[in-house]
Amino acid sequence: MTEQKNIIEKAIEIGDFTTLVSAAKKLGLTNKFSKEGPYTIFAPIEKAFEPIPDSVIDEAFDDQGYLMDIVNYHIIEGKYFTYDLKDIQIITALNGKTLDISNNEKLLINGIEIKKKDIECSNGIIHAIEEILIP
Repeated sequence: MTEQKNIIEKAIEIGDFTTLVSAAKKLGLTNKFSKEGPYTIFAPIEKAFEPIPDSVIDEAFDDQGYLMDIVNYHIIEGKYFTYDLKDIQIITALNGKTLDISNNEKLLINGIEIKKKDIECSNGIIHAIEEILIP
């Protein structure tokens, strides 16, 4: 049996979280999300960044405090599969702000549907979303 990949390795392997992984690298978080945990990540796929002009993304990457706030708003401590989240209405992200969870036939985080769920990693779970969570 092969060993499970950590959150960073799995995100890179999937290949649809390039901007999120780049943000983690820019902030020096790759070691943390490779070795620590467990964490649950609501990871925006590349499609989420398409409507945003490159200049805006570049500005966000240049403002480390803002970028850290955004990245940490997509992460919660603990390993939460979708079946765990279905019974929770509010959960706190790593930046200290709350995320609203609703389950009306589809599981939504702040009104954004989880498109690919329960991607298990050695130190957590990735749920793919098609929009960026804004604190």
